[in-house]
Amino acid sequence: MSEATVKLEIGHSPAGAVTHGRAIRELDTSKSRRPKASDGFYCRIGRVVAVSGSQAIVMLDGEEPERTVVGEPPLQIGSLVKMRTSNTVVFGLISGLTVPVPSLEAGKDEYRIVEVELLGEMAIAADGSLNPFLRGVSFFPSLGDDVFAATQDDLAHVYMFPDKSAVPIGSIYQDRTIPAYIVTDDLLGKHFAILGTTGAGKSCAVALTLRAILSRHPNGHVVLLDVHNEYAQALGDQAVVMDPSSLQLPYWLLTFEEIEEIVLQGEGHDREVEAAVLSEVIVSAKRMFNGGDAEYDRITVDTPVPYRLGDVGRLLDEISGRLDRPRDSAPYLRLKSRFATLQADPRYDFMFPGLSVRDNMAQIISRLFRIPVDGKPVTIVDLSGVPSEILNVVVSVLCRMTFDFSLWSERSMPVMLVCEEAHRYAPNDPQRGFEPTKRALSQIAKEGRKYGVSLCVVSQRPSELATEILAQCNTIFALRMSNQKDQDFVRGAMSESGIGLMDFLPSLRNAEAIAVGEGVSVPMRLCFHDLPVAAQPKSGTASFSAGWSQDVKRDDFVEAVIGRWRRQRR
Repeated sequence: MSEATVKLEIGHSPAGAVTHGRAIRELDTSKSRRPKASDGFYCRIGRVVAVSGSQAIVMLDGEEPERTVVGEPPLQIGSLVKMRTSNTVVFGLISGLTVPVPSLEAGKDEYRIVEVELLGEMAIAADGSLNPFLRGVSFFPSLGDDVFAATQDDLAHVYMFPDKSAVPIGSIYQDRTIPAYIVTDDLLGKHFAILGTTGAGKSCAVALTLRAILSRHPNGHVVLLDVHNEYAQALGDQAVVMDPSSLQLPYWLLTFEEIEEIVLQGEGHDREVEAAVLSEVIVSAKRMFNGGDAEYDRITVDTPVPYRLGDVGRLLDEISGRLDRPRDSAPYLRLKSRFATLQADPRYDFMFPGLSVRDNMAQIISRLFRIPVDGKPVTIVDLSGVPSEILNVVVSVLCRMTFDFSLWSERSMPVMLVCEEAHRYAPNDPQRGFEPTKRALSQIAKEGRKYGVSLCVVSQRPSELATEILAQCNTIFALRMSNQKDQDFVRGAMSESGIGLMDFLPSLRNAEAIAVGEGVSVPMRLCFHDLPVAAQPKSGTASFSAGWSQDVKRDDFVEAVIGRWRRQRR
């Protein structure tokens, strides 16, 4: 990354940052400015008294050290410290502060202990300069080694990515002049999650992250499942919005489990009989539509090829009229009645269109995955108007199609799938949700990176999210979270080096997050950049004071609400 690039990106730092000129001098990460092994070893804070695994215990010196970063004491949870070994400079993150035996008078005859999680190191070259920062430690500090507070230069070299495809999404909490970067390939290739309580800034974080990535990669392919119609405003200039009036997911794209969930009702023996009949007639209808072509001899009930519902009705009549059929014709009548109801309901037009049936799968795939991009790399699927009883089925179809398309395209066109409110359709409770939806998301989480599918999970209740899905997200952005159960759940999913930062979760401000995982250089507390009002998602809380400030006329309001209600159009 050149100095000019750094200048440009720091220009996006939030208001209140210190002078840009000094920041640019400090953040010059070009190869001509390699740090020396002797740099910054002047603010000693203590010595190493224990080393165990990835943790070191430091006993502080008697006197309080000077501040090395403007506006912040060097010693607090999340601060960076460093230790020099024979071959490296090791960096660690403060995860705990303790006074084991406090005295009555503060600071007098007290032992002050600091717990440090070892993060990574910079190897010392033969000329005394330091190589770029790498995660992991090969040479551990020894007992008695001096420990120093990290300088602003150190923060720049640890938190920035001069040699990788990285984009800034905010600034680090310790110094607002230093950008917080995400590594595109590591973030997307190994999945990530954005978690936090309602109102903490999740939607803004999602919009900001997508905008940052797509600013560098304008030919990306992103499918965003928008449950509450929030993102059309935030990404409108880069997105095509599909709602039930423009979405095309014809019934013949559904697997048998998915069509069964929509068509069949009831439980027990009657449902089993209807399922057997439905499976038989769907396979026959698919073969009839394709005219007995030998290529389709291997058609199964799950093969995504068109068929006519008229043929399904005729086959049901034919089977029910056979002499060898069961005496009870109720299953056939129920199936015909259910298909007729679905076709007549305007809410299902995107799935059960008119009588005309054609094989437009290529057109559907092209629209959904933006092929070609044409300057709009994002497809926002507005699910707010989808009938609640089939929401999980629609999500299942979209997730499964995303994975199957990437599988059969042989990684030639990576796709990113963003699942807003993921706990709604992939709950941890096995008795809730639609199993094929959870299975499709779990397949993407476990195998997607091999085929070029990236998963972004967004949730305000991570403790209610399926464990196997969150466990595969190798980068986590945790915004403010006050529920203890959610905190414990996220703590279990985080790497050990970020555990100390979890104590900040209840007190984080809006648009602040703890970032841990492969997509960031080291665990960090970051402040997301501010989005312009016009680019913010439509997710704000309703204003009761404004709404209740004046009376509303019935004729002008209630009838309009009822009209939208009946038309199912927002």
